[in-house]
Amino acid sequence: MSVETFKQHVLPLKDKLFRFALHLLQNVQEAEDAVQDVMAGIWAKRAEWPQWNSIPAYCMTATRNNCLDRLRRRRINAVRAETAIQLKNPDGDPYEQVTGKEMITRIRQCMEALPPNQQQVVRLREMEGFSYNEIAQVLDMTLEQVKVNLHRGRNAIKKTITKEEEAQWRKPK
Repeated sequence: MSVETFKQHVLPLKDKLFRFALHLLQNVQEAEDAVQDVMAGIWAKRAEWPQWNSIPAYCMTATRNNCLDRLRRRRINAVRAETAIQLKNPDGDPYEQVTGKEMITRIRQCMEALPPNQQQVVRLREMEGFSYNEIAQVLDMTLEQVKVNLHRGRNAIKKTITKEEEAQWRKPK
């Protein structure tokens, strides 16, 4: 495809993509970077354009995915920083630090066992602090689907951890 096609079909979307990215990321510079990455990716895949049903839909999906990747990386970095702070803070109760880390690990394991939709909804709600409407928009779900997936995900995590703890208490010592 040509530069003219890119100018005609993709460049006019940049403001819309930026607003969407800004809504998800809540950071102007990061939203600009995300849109720039998407634009570069779209240009790199110009040979595939004729196969796409809708260039605008593809651009929005690519932007959403790029933003979600950035949010995941941001969360991972926050967790690493939190862990570093805990390690640097020798004044904290060691028992609480250990049990807190164990609980975080158990919750992560439970989340990994969830179906993908539940996992994404729980992560966006509980870890990223997104509203139900934002989650529905990001994941292209109805508000009802978001609520159902969040409820089921939370219940699955709760049941798993409750069963594990009951097993611990019943274990003969």
